Amino acid sequence: MFSTDDVGSTLKAAREEAGVGLTEWAGELFVSVGHLSNIEAGRRSPSLAIVKAYDDRFGPIGDEMLRRRDITHPGVMKADKPTLTQLARQIDGGDPGVLKTHPSSRTVDFFLAAKLADSGLDHVREWVRTGETATLRANALAVLSKVNEKRDAELIIEALETDEKLQFLSLASEVSKLTQWDWETSKRVAKNPSQAPEARKLAKALTKEALLKDDVESRWCGAFLLKGLVPAL
Repeated sequence: MFSTDDVGSTLKAAREEAGVGLTEWAGELFVSVGHLSNIEAGRRSPSLAIVKAYDDRFGPIGDEMLRRRDITHPGVMKADKPTLTQLARQIDGGDPGVLKTHPSSRTVDFFLAAKLADSGLDHVREWVRTGETATLRANALAVLSKVNEKRDAELIIEALETDEKLQFLSLASEVSKLTQWDWETSKRVAKNPSQAPEARKLAKALTKEALLKDDVESRWCGAFLLKGLVPAL
């Protein structure tokens, strides 16, 4: 069974809990109802501005989003909103903290992408290139991808194509996020996609990832894994 996009469903739940209609909220954001519906249904990744808007309007969603875990790594980062706020301050000051040792989840990536100052984002860009651990480099790349600035696309793609350890972690996380398979299975599939169980279902999920406009990492990983799945289809 494949999971839906936790971020979109969480945003939708927060809006509905506040009693705000989709049409009303789309009007406040100056976006189309269809666009917002696609985000909440998990068919599109939200931009950083959209995530910030939900957070500003429906504050409690922050804690709910951070309780959700979308990869199955046993050491995935666990933190509440105050802890991650402190981590963002550390990163702004040049200290990666637990990003060096613990993989982050998609929702943590969105949180940091929304909260980091320009100085923090500059550190993140540098860690993608020269981070002392593969975990740090992969986490930094994931955060940078959620920032979704065009100027970073080349850096993200270059890192995925040239840093084998970072690439492996990104691919395994992509498989884990989409399938909720245990981490060992996700790693095996990352190494050899053609050996994936339920290859056709995985291919369907990866096709959506490969078409994402707002997340360079997910788009690249989706396309890469799809290519490896071809022998199994």
